[in-house]
Amino acid sequence: MGKSKKRIFNKNTDLKGSTFKRDDIISQILYDIRSNNLNDKTRNFISLFGITIEELSEAGAAYEELSVIKHLIY
Repeated sequence: MGKSKKRIFNKNTDLKGSTFKRDDIISQILYDIRSNNLNDKTRNFISLFGITIEELSEAGAAYEELSVIKHLIY
């Protein structure tokens, strides 16, 4: 393998991507709902992880908070 390819491969192994845990995402979604900050990032997290109403209610969301985002989930 040439020096250039080796440098490119080594450069890519040094870059670390973001890691998200499902619990962290659920708490972030609840924080966004409570702070009235529903944006595209929140919508993307809901669709990416397939968050359901049951998961949010188990995490402590009230009925009023769930009714705000039910159009995003269904």
